[in-house]
Amino acid sequence: MASTSRKVLQGDELEEFLAHDSEVSEFEYSDSSENSDNEIEDQAVVDAIQDLSIEDDDEIVARVPVADSDESYFWQNMDNYDGVRERFSENSGPRNQSVNVLDIVQTFLLFFTEDFVNNIVQETNTYAQQFICGRVFPFRSPARQWVPVTLNEMYVVLALFLLMGIVNKPTLNSYFSTKRLLYTPAFPDVISRDRFQLICKFLHFNDNTKKDNYLGPTRLFKIFPVIQHLNEKFQTLFYPGQNICIDESLTLWKGRLAFKMYLPLKASKFGIKTYELCDSKSGYLWSFIVYTGSETQLNSSLIRENTNKTTSVVLHLVEPLLHRGHTLWMDNYYNSPQLAKLLKNHGTDCVGTLRLNRKGVPTTVKNTKLRKGEIIAQHAGPITVLKWQDKKPVSVISTFHNADTQTDIKRNKEIKKPKIIIDYNEMMGGVDLKDQLLQYYNVERKRLHKWYMKLFRRLLNATVVNAMIIYNKNQERLTDHLAFRVNLVEGLLLKFTDQEQAARRVQGRRHSSDNTIPRLRERHFISKIPPSGKKARPQRRCVVCTKNKRRKETVYWCSECDVGLCIDQCFQDY
Repeated sequence: MASTSRKVLQGDELEEFLAHDSEVSEFEYSDSSENSDNEIEDQAVVDAIQDLSIEDDDEIVARVPVADSDESYFWQNMDNYDGVRERFSENSGPRNQSVNVLDIVQTFLLFFTEDFVNNIVQETNTYAQQFICGRVFPFRSPARQWVPVTLNEMYVVLALFLLMGIVNKPTLNSYFSTKRLLYTPAFPDVISRDRFQLICKFLHFNDNTKKDNYLGPTRLFKIFPVIQHLNEKFQTLFYPGQNICIDESLTLWKGRLAFKMYLPLKASKFGIKTYELCDSKSGYLWSFIVYTGSETQLNSSLIRENTNKTTSVVLHLVEPLLHRGHTLWMDNYYNSPQLAKLLKNHGTDCVGTLRLNRKGVPTTVKNTKLRKGEIIAQHAGPITVLKWQDKKPVSVISTFHNADTQTDIKRNKEIKKPKIIIDYNEMMGGVDLKDQLLQYYNVERKRLHKWYMKLFRRLLNATVVNAMIIYNKNQERLTDHLAFRVNLVEGLLLKFTDQEQAARRVQGRRHSSDNTIPRLRERHFISKIPPSGKKARPQRRCVVCTKNKRRKETVYWCSECDVGLCIDQCFQDY
């Protein structure tokens, strides 16, 4: 019997693994099947979690081999601290084409441009052709009815994705049901169920035959054009305010995926992790990186060979905003004295929580034991490292705060806290605000079978939030979130639906609540089907039973409508 082997983390790996106190047990596992159609709990992950022990922070810090040297910093008491906040030199808000755009649909189309959606249309049609070619389908298969999707149809499908976030139903078929309790005419009025399902099945963003010439991250090949386009649009259409923040976000995914992450303190716990830079005040998503493990591409002119991964993530996201007086708020997964010094030298302030086992942290602050409410702080130039004893010690770093305290009211109690901590709690929530806005009208369905489709819907949802922020910046009066989404969906359907075709669809569909249909406003009587030359007692299929997928013959009919109907409930229903 083969013995089970466990991977032993080396020093650098262990330090990286333990860097984030709120997500100590996040990890990555590999699996060769990245595009599984089964959305299941991965047993390999469950086994790995069972083998993983989450220990007390003090024990972890004691065993992590990190440098503990003050050599490059001259730490001193706060008596002569003279740190100054960088002067913000930009105007935040809409930029370029988004300035003074007052129409909701046009604001959204600044992100999902016709060129971009045309590329999706082209790749979808290419993939459909590749899929259908060489396959034999059953006689009644919807794939036999495939015709190339058009630009207008694709915009209609995107609008219906957004409508699904507003009108939540248990299954896809429910959206196209004509039953009285489930009927939502916006769906069947603009597209048939089979057509919608076919477009969703073949929806594609990159040509599989061109993978050999692809230079981006291998694992993101399926969706890389979307990531690249939206990152560019997010940055060119809006400029964030002085306060910006970097944090992680998680897109729920429980299927097999090589770069699926486990973050126990996130609501989703399992999924696709993204590093995101957001505007602290509005929650506008300005830039993001999809984490794909060791092959995650991080590009910045400031990254050196000895730059660690978390610092590289920060530099990749923030480099376009350096030298403009921003204040970057981060948690202890990213912060270190070295990073704070680097950012300050490039005209950017840095504030956030700090792990005391980081290289360069002053020994006095690290080792001093405090009573509740006590503070100890030291600075090296503009960099302040402060520790405050609450229920547990809280350590923070800043490039412009001193050790001043301020009264904060919590649960009707006045508590004196360091000003830096009060400011951090106020400014760090940009990514969480964005996630909260996404969750109100969640576009990602639980039963999606392809990870990149789930990520695409997540990015579509984030685009709507960004569009709403830009739209409200251009308005004197704010539009609430629900009204913005409803008006956006309504506007897209009105703009891109073929009105004549939609009218024919509505006219051709018989629904019990439509009082314009003649049979529902005229007098009708049920009678026996009269004998014919061939049969003395002829029968017909009941149209109501047939519609409900039941085969039933009946001797009764409505002569006015010329349809067979059962004498009991079916006649009344029809």
